[in-house]
Amino acid sequence: MDQTTNQEYEIDLLHLIKLVLRKWLLVGVITSVVALLVAGYAFFMLEDTYTANSSMLVQAQDTETSDYQNLLTGQRLVDTYKEIAKSNRVLEELSANTGDELSVASLRDMITVSSVNDTLIVKLSVETENAELSSLIANEAVSIVQELSTEFNGLQEVEVLDIAQTPSGPSGPNRILYVAVGILLGGMLGVGYVLIIEFMDKHIRSPKDIEQHLGLRVLGTIPDYDMGEEE
Repeated sequence: MDQTTNQEYEIDLLHLIKLVLRKWLLVGVITSVVALLVAGYAFFMLEDTYTANSSMLVQAQDTETSDYQNLLTGQRLVDTYKEIAKSNRVLEELSANTGDELSVASLRDMITVSSVNDTLIVKLSVETENAELSSLIANEAVSIVQELSTEFNGLQEVEVLDIAQTPSGPSGPNRILYVAVGILLGGMLGVGYVLIIEFMDKHIRSPKDIEQHLGLRVLGTIPDYDMGEEE
């Protein structure tokens, strides 16, 4: 390709920046509309959620082994109890204890089980749209796991470390984050709309457009004068 052909596909970033700045009002309107829609959804459509936290301590005590070996055994058991806490056996019993109002699938989505760094502590978090229900499920789930730990051979017993308290305030959703995402999305849509309109516009407005689209060199231009009305 020769130099003229290459120029046809050249994107003048400075020109695009000037174009966006010149259309700042349109970009601002689109950004504001999208941000307001997202903010309306976040503040008026989304329900508050409440998170309750409880925790368990895995008891790994064997007098015939060293403390270090007990620690390693306990850490391996932590992963086991994380799976037990979200097993069907626990969730079915949990559903029955809460009045069968919540299905096993919904309970699984509400409960998050994690280990605390490299400790023997298992943390259980429950997020629902009801503060009292969150604490009830968290405490009941820990109690069920504690009972199961005594039924199976090879499992060490667990002790309740922290009892879930009723949350005093909502933990989510993060509505400010929704608004920030709405502003960013609106800005991207506004700039994208302006650029699409520019690329679809095939009108020739400057000597540079003639050189790029027609491959002709501009030798001169005739200025446009407003002569007014002739007397």
